[in-house]
Amino acid sequence: MVGPPLSGPALEEAQRPIERHLALAQRLQRLGYVSPTVVIHGVYSPTLRTAIAAWQRDNDRDPTGLLGESDARALEQEALRVPSSRDEIPLRSELNLFIVTARINDAIMLPFILDSGASDVQIPVDVVMTLARAGTISDSDLLGTQMCALADGSEARCDELMLRELRLGNHIVRNVVASIGPPKSELLLGQSFLSRFGRWAIDNTRHVLILGSSDEDQRNLRGAQRVGG
Repeated sequence: MVGPPLSGPALEEAQRPIERHLALAQRLQRLGYVSPTVVIHGVYSPTLRTAIAAWQRDNDRDPTGLLGESDARALEQEALRVPSSRDEIPLRSELNLFIVTARINDAIMLPFILDSGASDVQIPVDVVMTLARAGTISDSDLLGTQMCALADGSEARCDELMLRELRLGNHIVRNVVASIGPPKSELLLGQSFLSRFGRWAIDNTRHVLILGSSDEDQRNLRGAQRVGG
């Protein structure tokens, strides 16, 4: 028997990308509504429903346990006002590689291979063209040709551009240098992103990337402290 069609917050939850599900649940965990021992995944479990309702009550919202778009945006803004000193980003393992999803220039979300041996973030030229069509990069973002360190330790000349922002979880890093790879090449998350954090680590047991505070996080935190008095 088919039930009634979804509507309101339930429909908004169902239409939300899995990466945003995970990020919202992690925000609730960092705010203390979910125990640190709970493994965050893409399902709205009873534990998560209880946490959502508790957060809603504390913020004078209707404690439905459903995270509609209005509540989701409020939760995201709360996390931005008080940046976390640490963030755990889910990793996917494929053929001995770790894959992490990042949002480029607040336009598209794509899977990156975590590659600490690469000097730069790398994105293929077809992705660059997509970003250009979306109006999120321009000629002024192109940096010309530079020498790039590859994951195997060798060097090669490559065209580079400046990504205006790269978001992972609760962290946004701005002005990230990226090398442009050939069409259909892999997206690599290299040191031009990772080095912007005071520390980072991989938890191989739980398959998460642990990020410490970035320069942007520290500036945001100082700004929030000034606004708060």
